[in-house]
Amino acid sequence: MGNHNLISIRNISKNYADESGGVLALKEVSFDIAKGEFVSIMGPSGSGKSTLLHILSFMDRPTSGSYLFDGKPMEKLSDLELAHIRNRDMGFVFQAFNLMARSSVADNVLLPLLYSDLPPSQRKRKVEEAVAAVGLSDKLLTPAGKLSGGQKQRVAIARALVNDPSVIFADEPTGNLDSKSGATVMEILRQLHEAGRTIVLVTHETYTARFANRLISLKDGQVEKDVPIEKDGREDEHFFK
Repeated sequence: MGNHNLISIRNISKNYADESGGVLALKEVSFDIAKGEFVSIMGPSGSGKSTLLHILSFMDRPTSGSYLFDGKPMEKLSDLELAHIRNRDMGFVFQAFNLMARSSVADNVLLPLLYSDLPPSQRKRKVEEAVAAVGLSDKLLTPAGKLSGGQKQRVAIARALVNDPSVIFADEPTGNLDSKSGATVMEILRQLHEAGRTIVLVTHETYTARFANRLISLKDGQVEKDVPIEKDGREDEHFFK
């Protein structure tokens, strides 16, 4: 099978209608993301990065252009079929954690498995493995609302991991965290990447973007830059601008 592309988009554009006639949020965007890559998507507010994330994760459809996910064209699929692929193949980590505060860590992480046909014993094992992967095994039964921000985000990563997705989308995952907790969260994402996970990170922070191996920066709905990130720390700040 080899290291083939998980995501291939070609000439993706997105128009939003508004009073003045329309807003072009994305304009002819094309790139590939190979299996096992760790990619940062950066850009100022209004650059189109949120729209791009929504299209990549099937939350929205492009106005024009083509999208191959794992080699299969997505244009012809129904919303239901896309939702099925999203539930099976995609994990999500959001800035706001999106956890159920009163439920235990274990119950939060279990959520993506509720629709799977796994027997309860296997679900339990998967939950325990995912929580162990983010270093929170001692908090399995703790209500999520009682955790610190950094711990909540680690629970969210465990939830994103639990159904063994093809790709993890992390949307500003350190946005609500202090720098120490943010570094811990990014370190976990880096370890997951080293273990073979494909990770797509949307961020406006240079510090978090540096954890990836490749930078795609957007400006006014277009790809301004698509470059590897050197790992010897040579980049200066303007590299990320």
